[in-house]
Amino acid sequence: MIESSLSKLDDKGVFTIVKVESVERKVGKEIITEVNIETEEEFDGIKKFYTSRKMIVAKFFDNGKPTSLSQDILKGKKYRVKIITQRFANGKEDYDIAKS
Repeated sequence: MIESSLSKLDDKGVFTIVKVESVERKVGKEIITEVNIETEEEFDGIKKFYTSRKMIVAKFFDNGKPTSLSQDILKGKKYRVKIITQRFANGKEDYDIAKS
């Protein structure tokens, strides 16, 4: 199945997360934690998305261990969300997931 970056959904509105998993990837000398997310809805033929955005990864996994939200999803609970932009006092922006 085709995968795409989660940023592809930032203008798609609300979607439903039905599966999450943590994946560690080696990039150069660093190991980066990514989250693979599967949605109930299909966007341009794609249902599987990935992201390494720290704010989003932290929602689902804390030091590699599933958070209560991630555990709920793994038990079969569906989670309706949308992607939001967080703006910080220093002028920087980052993406996050908010429950809808």
